[in-house]
Amino acid sequence: MLTKTEEAELRKTILAYLESHHTLCLATVGQGLPHAATVFYVNLGFRLYFVSSPTSRHGLNLAQDARVSATIDEDYSRWRLIQGVQLEGTVKPAGGIWEGGRLALAFVRKFPDVADFFSSPQKLGAQILGKVERVKFYELTPSRLFFISNEQGFGERVKLDLTTLPRVPQDSPGDLEGQQRDPQGA
Repeated sequence: MLTKTEEAELRKTILAYLESHHTLCLATVGQGLPHAATVFYVNLGFRLYFVSSPTSRHGLNLAQDARVSATIDEDYSRWRLIQGVQLEGTVKPAGGIWEGGRLALAFVRKFPDVADFFSSPQKLGAQILGKVERVKFYELTPSRLFFISNEQGFGERVKLDLTTLPRVPQDSPGDLEGQQRDPQGA
């Protein structure tokens, strides 16, 4: 079990890792079969948001079972350098005019080349415009995260339990400069 100081350090380490990476591999289950899909994400604290089509394989799976696992890592060539985050949690659609606008802005800040995707998809052509009109934001709320670091020892993994993570406020846009802050104050 972690001390309060160790847990605070682990929170900072995981948040820094989430903020410095761009893709997550999302594992879902549907019709009895597992499926993994890589998606771009932004994080607001420990909550992760991605854009996808509800008719994609993982979108259909999520409609049946919101429970997921995911990994965020790099493609390492030396096993002693492996680091990453493993997590388990649930995914739900994230919508509404305010939430969609806030999330679009967060995506543009992290991935400037997607600005046209959100603000002027017609510039990208009719085919992409048609797809953009059908995509949705999704919110992944982790219940447990594990920070992996082979630099600390082979297979070293430390757990952070977030089962009491408070809900992100829905009634005001909040300050976007502080969007990466942990809602629990770490």
